Amino acid sequence: MIMAFVLMVIVEGEAVNTDMMYFKNINRCNYFADAIEKRSTNSSQYQVTAWCEPRMVPDNTKFWD
Repeated sequence: MIMAFVLMVIVEGEAVNTDMMYFKNINRCNYFADAIEKRSTNSSQYQVTAWCEPRMVPDNTKFWD
């Protein structure tokens, strides 16, 4: 098992399924979380919240960074 960070996203109070969005690097995960929130603030009427949470995952997990 290794430590990873999963991208979490909430749109209008509903959780988006991001179970497979794992990152090894917290900074890379936060980059996407920030981009998702900024994009929604600038061009959408929907309230979007995004953040990263630490998780222990199997060694063979696919990462996005």
